[in-house]
Amino acid sequence: MLTKKMRWLIAMLMALAMVAAACGGNDDEGDADAPAPAPAPATEAPAEPEPEPEPEAPADASEEDEPEAPEEAPEEEEAPEFQPAPTEEPEPEIELTATWRGVTADTITIGVTHLDIEQLVELGFSPATWGDQELVIRALADDINERGGINGRRVEVLVDKYNPIGATEAEAACLRLTEDNEVFAILFGFLGPAEVANTCIVGTQETILVGGTITPDRLADARAPWVNERVTREVSTGALFTLLEAEGMLQGRSIAVVADLSAAPQLEQVADLLREHGVEPVLEVATSSQVADLIAQNQEWAALSERIRAAGTDTLLLVGNVSAGISNAALNGLEVDIWATDASGLGSNIGANVEPEDARGVITVGAMTGSQIYETDPRFKECLDAFNARHPDIEIKHPNTLEEGEPLWYTSLSAHCRFFQLFELLATAAGPILTHETFAEAIANIGEFSIAGQPYASLGADKLSSNDSFQLLAQDPDRGARGELVPIGPMRDATP
Repeated sequence: MLTKKMRWLIAMLMALAMVAAACGGNDDEGDADAPAPAPAPATEAPAEPEPEPEPEAPADASEEDEPEAPEEAPEEEEAPEFQPAPTEEPEPEIELTATWRGVTADTITIGVTHLDIEQLVELGFSPATWGDQELVIRALADDINERGGINGRRVEVLVDKYNPIGATEAEAACLRLTEDNEVFAILFGFLGPAEVANTCIVGTQETILVGGTITPDRLADARAPWVNERVTREVSTGALFTLLEAEGMLQGRSIAVVADLSAAPQLEQVADLLREHGVEPVLEVATSSQVADLIAQNQEWAALSERIRAAGTDTLLLVGNVSAGISNAALNGLEVDIWATDASGLGSNIGANVEPEDARGVITVGAMTGSQIYETDPRFKECLDAFNARHPDIEIKHPNTLEEGEPLWYTSLSAHCRFFQLFELLATAAGPILTHETFAEAIANIGEFSIAGQPYASLGADKLSSNDSFQLLAQDPDRGARGELVPIGPMRDATP
C-alpha cells in the first residue's frame, strides 16, 4: 500500500520528467530517460481501496504541508536563459589624426571675420561700436575648449576684420585666412557690399563658411559646405506676407515695392511673392545709388517719391537696406505705411542718417528681439555666462538700457554666439573624422535644434539657412538709444 507521501513523490517525479522533456528540445537521450519510472506506480494508485488509518493522521497533517516543496524547485532549475545578456564591449575610440586642411590630431583652426565697426561709425552707418569684438570671439572659443573642445580637439581662432563698404578688404581677409593660414572653416563671413567676397571663401579657396548671405548664384559657385544663421530674403519675405495676411493687414493694399542696389536682383522675386498672396504691386523699382553716397540717394529718391505718390501708394515695401527709403519718405512727405523685408537695418542698428522718429511703426519680420533674447533666451545666456566668467569687469548691458553712443557689446556677443554655436553643433555631429564630407553630412542630417536668438531652427541638404523663427515686429523709437523692434504678433515655427 502506498502512503500519501509516496504518491506525492511519484507525482512530482512525473511532473519533473515532463518539464525536462519539454525543455530538452532535440536532446533525444534526455527524452528517453525522463519518463521511465512513471508508468508502473501510476496504474496502482487508483487500486487503493481503503481509507487511511487514523494513526496516520499526524502524518497527514505534516503531508498537507508537503505541497509547499515545489517552491524549492527553481533552485534545481536556474536556467541560463534567464540571466542578463553579457554587456557588449564598447567600441574602441577612434584615434584622432590630421583629417583635413586646418584639422590636426589636437586642433581645429578656424578663421573669424568681423566688421570694422569703428569705420562704419565714422562714416555714419552705425550709431556706436560693438565693443571689442576680438575679445568676444576669443571668449567664446575659450569656452568651447574649457568644455573639452570639439570631439577632443581644441579650437584655435584667427581673427580678421574688414570694411564692408566694397569688397577689397574682404577679399584680402579671405586670402589671409585661407591661403596664408589654411583654416578649416570661416565664421561670420562678409556682409553688405562686401558679400561678393564670400565666393572667395567657398569657391576659389574651397573653405567651409558659416555665415555670410547665401544666394542661388553664389551657392552655385561654392565648392565647400556653406550654411548661415540667417534666412534668405525669399523665406523672410514669404514669412512677412504670411503673417501680415494672418493678421488681416495685407489685402486691399496699394503697395509700391522699392529695392536698393544690393537687393535689385530680388525685386522681381519679391513682387511675385506678393502676387502669390493676392496683391498686385502698383510700382516695382530698384534704385541705383550706392549706400554710402547719401547725396545721390537723396536725388534719386526725390524723383522716385513723385512716382510713388502718383501711383496712389498707401504702403511702401522696402527690399534690402532701409535707411534711404525711411529717411526719404519723411523728407519728401510720403504719407505711407512702411514695411521692410530685411530687419537687419532696424532696431538698434538703424542707420545714423535716419531720424529715429521717422522709423516709428516700420513693420518687418524677424526672430527674437534683442530684449527677448537678453531676458529669456537660454542659449544666449550660455554665451553671456561664458563672457562674464572671463571678463567680469565688462558689463554686457541690456540693449534697451544703452545711452546714445555706448558700445553695443550685446550686438557683438549675440551675433558671434550664433556662429560659434552653429559651428560647434555641426562639427561635433561630423564626428572625429572631420572633413568637408562629414561636415556636409552633418548639415544634411542635423534636423531641428536651437541656437541663440532662434528657438526654432533647422538645417538639411536643401535648407542651408538655420532660422525658422518668425514674428511680426515694429520699430519703436522710444526704446533704447535710437529705437528697438518690438513684437506685434506671436512667434511662429516655420520649420518645413
